[in-house]
Amino acid sequence: MKRTFPDPHPLTVLLSAFAVLVLLHGWATPLFEAPDEVWHYAYVRWLAEGHGLPSMRDDASGANQEVAQPPLYYVVAALISTPFPDEDLQALFWHNPNFGYQAPGTVADNKNMLIHTEQERFPGSGAVLALRVTRLTSFIFGVLTIIAAWGLGLEAFGNRRAALLTAALVAFHPQFVFMSSVVSNDSAAAALCTAGLWTVARILRHGVTLRNAIIAGLVAGLAALTKTSALLLLPLAGLCLLWQSFRQARQDIPEKRNWLQRYQKTLQAALAFGLTALLTGSWWYIRNLLLYGDPLGISNHTQTLWGRPAPVALAALVPELPLLLRSFWGAYGWGHVWWHDWVYAILTLVALGTLAWGAYRLIKRNPTTNMARATTMTTTRAIYLLCTFWLLGVSVALLQWMRQVEAPHGRLLFPAIGAWAMLLTAGLAGAERSQRRRQALAVLLWVIIATLAPGARILATFAPPKLISPTTIPGSDTAVRYGNEALLLSARVEGKVNRVSPGDTFVVNACWQAARPISRDYTVFVQLLGPENSIISSRRTYPGLGRFPTSLWPTTHAFCDAYRLTLPADVDTPLRTLLEIGLFDATTGERLAAQIGESPLEPPVVSTVVVAAQASNAPQALYPLAAQFENAISLRGYDREPVAQAGSTLTVTLYWEAHASIEDSLIAFVHLWQPGESAAYAQHDSEPRNGRFPTTVWQTGDIIPDTHTLRIPAELPPGEYLLWAGLYRASDGTRIAVQEDGAPLPNALVPLGKLQITAQE
Repeated sequence: MKRTFPDPHPLTVLLSAFAVLVLLHGWATPLFEAPDEVWHYAYVRWLAEGHGLPSMRDDASGANQEVAQPPLYYVVAALISTPFPDEDLQALFWHNPNFGYQAPGTVADNKNMLIHTEQERFPGSGAVLALRVTRLTSFIFGVLTIIAAWGLGLEAFGNRRAALLTAALVAFHPQFVFMSSVVSNDSAAAALCTAGLWTVARILRHGVTLRNAIIAGLVAGLAALTKTSALLLLPLAGLCLLWQSFRQARQDIPEKRNWLQRYQKTLQAALAFGLTALLTGSWWYIRNLLLYGDPLGISNHTQTLWGRPAPVALAALVPELPLLLRSFWGAYGWGHVWWHDWVYAILTLVALGTLAWGAYRLIKRNPTTNMARATTMTTTRAIYLLCTFWLLGVSVALLQWMRQVEAPHGRLLFPAIGAWAMLLTAGLAGAERSQRRRQALAVLLWVIIATLAPGARILATFAPPKLISPTTIPGSDTAVRYGNEALLLSARVEGKVNRVSPGDTFVVNACWQAARPISRDYTVFVQLLGPENSIISSRRTYPGLGRFPTSLWPTTHAFCDAYRLTLPADVDTPLRTLLEIGLFDATTGERLAAQIGESPLEPPVVSTVVVAAQASNAPQALYPLAAQFENAISLRGYDREPVAQAGSTLTVTLYWEAHASIEDSLIAFVHLWQPGESAAYAQHDSEPRNGRFPTTVWQTGDIIPDTHTLRIPAELPPGEYLLWAGLYRASDGTRIAVQEDGAPLPNALVPLGKLQITAQE
């Protein structure tokens, strides 16, 4: 006889899928590269080592502001992690000196607080294993959250399909999955608050008894020991319990009984709820009040670097709302690793549309004449209002918190994630085919984001650069060698030409290899040099964009970096700049000497970059012209003063326009000269912009303001003199023929009008 096995409960399947996602996220997320994980873990280990609760007066525990967090999560985590020693913990703290560089959230540039090595290979040993085991605490609370969400959905809608949908919207929420894979008390707050809503929903569905009032009080008290925001659950749950008790009293107790008899059970239930909650959760806050005079520990947060000197107006929080939205849906690492904005837009629009439709359905749906159906709908609406008020309360509390602390962290809304999922289910639930299709699409959207995140966002951000063969890199045969230790195999500006505009952010691609094993960790500098070697834009970073220090480089393989530089918006353009790349010791400031072959390279300039504004932003000449030089260049006009004094200087600005690329290096000149004279009275000859923007880098459409300064001889007699401009080849001095309105100009000279010279004072 063939043995048959019962089909697994759908919730079991859901929890299994959640476990796989959490495992993938935990594997992909390097140690301590999650919001405040380093401080949460310090709190856990302080307890695990038997020190008791950390003091809020000092940072002996190393938990920083997290010492003000209620202790439930940390106590559970300490019990789990105690058997696992972490004596080698300090070996993990190899800090990235450029952590915090403000690259966009989709760019993998110095997002890592620490340097991560093969020591962290999964599952690891010592401190690595201890931290991974501690992360299981968040997974356990995540599982409890999903179970509680399932129970909340079951009480709200009265069917398993809607309950499973509610649980799925929690289990596949991208940010919730991530936070369940790292050390954080957010999962505990989500679990206990969702369980608290479940107990209240059961009261609304099945009525008040002394037993379920005690359970509700116990859960609410435990929730208050996870996060201070969970304190809001106490008055909300208490009001719901009283409301349901009064409803029962009116229905169950005959009118002839006195008031005390009518409401005796109500008073008993309220007293049981309140006493249980107080006995369970109040001790922590009473302790803080007695020891520190601050029951909520708010001062430990407001006195940090991100605390505000004074509460700000709500309007001041508007710029922080996009970050709040991103970090609610999915912001990895320390909250600075994002998806593209369109992902958040889709998730938000789907959620808002679903919430609106759910509210409409519950408001507009009329109860049928069937009393049982009418009662069920009334209870569903009551649970809907419970979840709505809870979500609004948590949201308002977060905004109030953000007024005092720069904390636009969407995960702080997770105490309401069960309520959020229930409200979404209200808009998705139903047996019709169209509703089932919407359910599947919504859950699938969550699943796709949560499934792709470990590879597409987390590993892509924190993994070291890919190693490649040096022979695959073009130009590696002319590598720049730095101190016989490192090789720069190639360097170029990303794009077809090395040309950028003021205010732009551009990328320099560089490929490196170790010439020999390197014992020191050097910092890469990439900068643009302008006139007189002035620094126009600069970057400093460990190689690998903070992830691959030189002491880890192999000698057999190379890797490539992409350095982002931003130009100031007020750069005086157009300008040819020099791209300099090198290595230096950040502790001493000592640079590694650069050379190509046997020739020194100082400064280590590897390329040039043209900085040119858009032609539409070009200034207009005071005196327009239309002089054409061999169909490649035109002189659009010039600026100058009409009068100059003998012995002073005269500034003339020419406005050139390029109509094609120019191979020859040309010299521009302005001469003060009278026809028939053998020499100019005053002149200025130079490459355009005093050599800062030679004609060899001009491109079609460039407008080049070119300033020339002439010194007027002191002995020059007063009178009218003629100014002339032109171009000649640097190689042989040959002037470039010029014409105006189709007619050649004599001597290849463009007249710039008469200049009045006055006597020297």
